[in-house]
Amino acid sequence: MQIDMHYYGTYALARVAGLDRETSELIATASQFVDDNTSPATINFPDGGQMQAVASGRHSIPTENISAADQRTVWVPFHFLPGGKGTTFTEKLVCQKNSPILQEMIEHHLLQTHKNFAPALIGVTAHVLADTFSHYNFSGVSSRKNDITQSSLTIHEPSQTFSTFEEHSFLSNKYNSNIPNIKAAFDEKLTGTLGHAAAENYPDLPYLAWSYKTPVGNETIRRYNPDDYMEAAEDLYTLFVRFAELRPDLTDFTPIPFDDIQDSLAIIFASPGDKHQRSGFWQVAMEQKNLLKGRSEEIPPYQGKMWKNRYEELATCPDCTLVTELDVFTFYQAVALHKNYVLYDLLPAHDILVV
Repeated sequence: MQIDMHYYGTYALARVAGLDRETSELIATASQFVDDNTSPATINFPDGGQMQAVASGRHSIPTENISAADQRTVWVPFHFLPGGKGTTFTEKLVCQKNSPILQEMIEHHLLQTHKNFAPALIGVTAHVLADTFSHYNFSGVSSRKNDITQSSLTIHEPSQTFSTFEEHSFLSNKYNSNIPNIKAAFDEKLTGTLGHAAAENYPDLPYLAWSYKTPVGNETIRRYNPDDYMEAAEDLYTLFVRFAELRPDLTDFTPIPFDDIQDSLAIIFASPGDKHQRSGFWQVAMEQKNLLKGRSEEIPPYQGKMWKNRYEELATCPDCTLVTELDVFTFYQAVALHKNYVLYDLLPAHDILVV
């Protein structure tokens, strides 16, 4: 998924679940920053303190993702959480929608809600959960399990149309549904069938209906992204409601029933556009009172750049203890806990060893 869901959609759903604006923004920023946090580093403070910044993001340049270490310690725990199905190692690595392994992860992370870094950890949890609904049937390592027959990659016309929000017309987009995606084939070769490179960015476009065939067995796989994204939205909402119940001090109203917002979400997910336009659809829905029961709100701009700048400034802090209350520090606490738990506890419990 991209910023429209990881930040804007996550923020909106956290608010619908009753979490206050500050907490919702922190959760959503942490969720998107999982993608943007691509560089591990060690920060040495003038007073002798030290902090390890753990990388969680995938590189935007395909060739930079070939590293087996990055695949196993970044792609697997943060973007393609293994589903655990099958008997072979590569079969178990394949990501599945909201798998039992992911549910175990959620239960573990909700036990940390009393910690200072809990909102950031819920943001990381939300990112991993959401990605299972776009990355399912692919794995986070170079594997022929990720291979598809390029000539079969097809985009279909949506099966239904939706009305738009009042006084707001969404952009339309047309595709030639049968032209092989050359860029996808090129990316697939560069990355050794890593992730969903063979399918290009099709899983990350919420409005897309598409299909492909597998080289082995010539099986046709059909995907209707709007339905997958609706499932993801409901599970994110449930996660945030549970967190709100555990942390009532971070809420400012009771949750709005998910059924009340489904029609608005269907419009958002079915509306074509690039990631910035799709982010705007969430903003419009919030401003036009479609999600918060007659309340109009703006979604605050994503502050990932500020977090990066703050991270770069940390090394100049004369007292290392002063950084522990910063949002970006709680993010790195959350990322470290999540990574270690998934790689050294959760996955080994399911006979999946990647480190």
